[in-house]
Amino acid sequence: MAYDTDEKAAGNSIAGAGVQHAPSLKNGEQRQLAAVMEIAKVVNSRLDLNHILSTISREISKVIEFDVGCVAVYEKDENCLYTRHIYRKNGDKTGEGRYVPLDESNLIGWVAINKKPIVRDNIPADKRFTEIMKEDQLKSDMVVPLFAKDFFVGTVNIGSYECNHFSEFDLELMKKFGQLTSIALENSQLLNNLKDLGDKYRIIMNKSTDLILLLDVSGDIVECNQAVYKLSGYSPEEMIGKMLIEFTLPARREKSRDTFGQVLRGEVNRFREIPYLKKNGELMYLDADAIVIKIKEHPYVLLVGHDVSERKVLQEKITIQNTELIDINKKLRELDQLKSEFLGRVSHELRTPLSIIMAYTGTLMEDRDQSIEPETRTDFLEVIDKQSHKLLGLINDLLDLSKVEVSGTMLNISQGYINEMIRISVSMVSPSARLKQVEIIQKLDGGIPIISYDPLRIKQVCVNLLSNAVKFAPPGGRVRISSTLSDQGVIVAISDNGPGIEKQDVEHIFDNFTQVDGGATRTSNGMGIGLRLVQHYIKLHQGRIWVESETGRGSTFYFSLPLDNGQTPETAPPDSGGES
Repeated sequence: MAYDTDEKAAGNSIAGAGVQHAPSLKNGEQRQLAAVMEIAKVVNSRLDLNHILSTISREISKVIEFDVGCVAVYEKDENCLYTRHIYRKNGDKTGEGRYVPLDESNLIGWVAINKKPIVRDNIPADKRFTEIMKEDQLKSDMVVPLFAKDFFVGTVNIGSYECNHFSEFDLELMKKFGQLTSIALENSQLLNNLKDLGDKYRIIMNKSTDLILLLDVSGDIVECNQAVYKLSGYSPEEMIGKMLIEFTLPARREKSRDTFGQVLRGEVNRFREIPYLKKNGELMYLDADAIVIKIKEHPYVLLVGHDVSERKVLQEKITIQNTELIDINKKLRELDQLKSEFLGRVSHELRTPLSIIMAYTGTLMEDRDQSIEPETRTDFLEVIDKQSHKLLGLINDLLDLSKVEVSGTMLNISQGYINEMIRISVSMVSPSARLKQVEIIQKLDGGIPIISYDPLRIKQVCVNLLSNAVKFAPPGGRVRISSTLSDQGVIVAISDNGPGIEKQDVEHIFDNFTQVDGGATRTSNGMGIGLRLVQHYIKLHQGRIWVESETGRGSTFYFSLPLDNGQTPETAPPDSGGES
């Protein structure tokens, strides 16, 4: 005979059987009370569910006689029941850890679905259910559903090897013990949930690469994860209880205080590239999200940040590189423009003497009958010779410029008096000065000693600067060249009383292809590479070159040459100084 407790007839049929099996009231109540107290004590003091269930089974066996007991726990995720605990007097745990389908084909599943207790008096005669513990060959059993806060959590089952073994009184006792078992299961689930939460919290706080901070409404740091300490270099003792704004830049603290107020009011919750100071003084940049949460009804700010310092540095590098690229592109455009101007000047400057040479040479070649007078023929040859030298000079300048661009050493050093080289240079420029009626005045310091220099290159420097001075001096004007001895070494100065150089052009005067009268008012010929060569030759001598000029009052070019280290000054011959 099998029945559930909602069937009145079945209830009546076990009532009579209960008289046979129920213990005396006094002794039974004492055993029940003792069992309940023991179970309550274990449930409230122990965390080990296995121990608690074993105690419940043992105490139930003291007031209800049975052969096999079982607690099946409802597994929500698997949608089934799990035999969490098996109790036998001999300690056999066979059947523990089985999964029981949540359907009405088995007795435990039926109780779980219908949420009703059930008693079977004669199991072999009851063919409704598939036996889960058929190896025990039980003859009678009863199953009670377990609830925690109206939610089904499992079943508690006991069985006997005798038919008609359990009474209605036993069933009522089982319901009471089932309530204690439900409490134990509920506590276990809560503890497991708390443990899971604790484990997840520890994983997040210890393993997360993001920075996690909990702040109170005053902005004080309540808690941080390990990533904060690792990145900032501070210890927990140095951060906990301190205001977060203390770790920002001093100039940003007032703004940070205002922003924190906006976070509390829910006005902002996202921040980008906020700078903070590490313990070693370095800056770190964070992207952060902030939300207001409540813990025990108290508001807190949860801040989750991500270190973007590398991205910030990369952005700054990209910005710098972009600026550099803009500058490079600008220079490339300027160089392209210079190249165009240079090609135009080269073609013009080379074409002019070449055209003259070709014209005069052609005229002489066509004079097969010797009709041109000897004097005229001589004049033609002198023009050809002059223009040839001019063309050769232009070509030599180009060749020297190309050497300047690819070589840093072009000197053939020897020792000599600089005043002698100045005299030679003046003699080379004097013919063109006389043609323009320009006077060249020399004022040379006779106390200048022998120095080491390349005579050819220094002669080129002097001739170039003197030629420019003569070129820009007005007809009947004056050019002065002087040499002096100073702390810087030997200083040579060449000045003219020409139109001078515009202030904005002075700093570019030694650039490639720049002419002292360049621009729309250019009147002089040349490719603008002479001063670039002059500068390079002086730098190769470890000297310095500069210019002083005032519009309308002429220009003065200076260059210095060092004295030989450790050399005892040896004065020049008596006739090497003076003014002429």
